[in-house]
Amino acid sequence: MRIAAFMLFLAATIWASATLAREEGLDLPDTVPMPEQRPSEAPRRPGDARPRFPVLLLIPKEDADAAAKLCKAVLDRDKMTAEIAGPALWDNGCGAVGQITISAIKLKDGKQIALRPAALIRCETAEAVADWVREELVPATEAYSGLARIDVAASYHCRPRNNIRGALMSEHGRANALDIRAIVMNDGRRFGVDLRETPIQLLSDLRRSTCERFTTVLGPGSDGFHEDHFHLDLAQRRGGYRLCQWNLPVPPEPARNPQRVADPSTKQQQSP
Repeated sequence: MRIAAFMLFLAATIWASATLAREEGLDLPDTVPMPEQRPSEAPRRPGDARPRFPVLLLIPKEDADAAAKLCKAVLDRDKMTAEIAGPALWDNGCGAVGQITISAIKLKDGKQIALRPAALIRCETAEAVADWVREELVPATEAYSGLARIDVAASYHCRPRNNIRGALMSEHGRANALDIRAIVMNDGRRFGVDLRETPIQLLSDLRRSTCERFTTVLGPGSDGFHEDHFHLDLAQRRGGYRLCQWNLPVPPEPARNPQRVADPSTKQQQSP
């Protein structure tokens, strides 16, 4: 009875309101308007873990001009085939001001070492990679017919470290890192940290030279995420701290000399 009485009262109230509106000439909407959606930049409620789209930040003109000047100086040194990439920064820490897309590294003799696919990285990082290739990687591969190509596993990628949700921003997200999957020789051979045919001496040379030039080097044995490639970056840390974690494979045991192996089927003659 109470529910029926309430519904009757509600219907009478709506009818009275509509009649009053018609008498006063009010123009009422056909539907009740919905409230505006909550803006993405509004503060979050505690415990709200829903993903939020990052917001593009405004880059000060003086910062953009300084980065453009630095990149122009890098490209003028003619160490690489590259194109300028527009600056972009987001409020989640991703992006960079002063970045280029490298498709090849130029050697002093005019030959070009292709990067496949092309890598998007900051200009300072790009020049460090080019110098390492020209001065260290090319000489180290001369004994194996010479370097023809670098297979890139990753360059710029807006993500946390090792793609782990909640982790700190990766240097890849700042266009400050390069992952190398393999290097290809002129005779077609392909060498990499997980390819058994790769000479251990070559891997040793790569580890030594990269750890001398970059502030972070990660390879097999570092964290479980770099078993099939090696990572280079120029992360800036307090006190100039550097990180080099790359375990080389254990060399195989040398073959035993058959001339020094006694035949167990024959008995040694005893001296008189």
